[in-house]
Amino acid sequence: MRRFSLRGRKQPAWLFVILLVASVTLVTGIPYAIASKDARSPGFEELRTPLTLPAGTSIDQLQKASVYDVVDGDTIEVLIDRRLETVRYFGVDTPERGDTCFRDATERNRRLIGSSVLLLPDARDRDSFGRLLRYVFKSDGTSVDATLVAEGMGLAWRQDGRYRDEIVSLEAGAETAGRGCLWRSAP
Repeated sequence: MRRFSLRGRKQPAWLFVILLVASVTLVTGIPYAIASKDARSPGFEELRTPLTLPAGTSIDQLQKASVYDVVDGDTIEVLIDRRLETVRYFGVDTPERGDTCFRDATERNRRLIGSSVLLLPDARDRDSFGRLLRYVFKSDGTSVDATLVAEGMGLAWRQDGRYRDEIVSLEAGAETAGRGCLWRSAP
């Protein structure tokens, strides 16, 4: 067994490794301890937002999908009838990788959707990349698209869509209130 010297006394090598790991952990954690919890996860005002479904449609009638992976703030991979599909949210556009707010929007999307979603199609079935275009709902009626915009994590999609005007209005409210990573004032 290898040993190292500490204050003139021979110690086992595994003790050196433990001390090294503990030191690195302590040093890298100091900024978070000083800055408090807010440094680890930017705060946001949680506003789970429902949207009224089309006449004659109930939440139980929407297409069910199991979440396979979160790609970013407005795109997920889901399993539908054992088939993997990429779903691009119809009503929201969140920041792209490398842009301010990308990580916040992606993490909020991940926490919001959980393991299953309900999908509502609209005027266009797929985008130019072949992804399904859908409004995404939770079983309690929460619209993921509308919630991300209302919380200031994404912008409303303005080209088309049954909920366009309602989601644009939610964006204006988020901007006015300074909510989320897109609209909060710099410290």
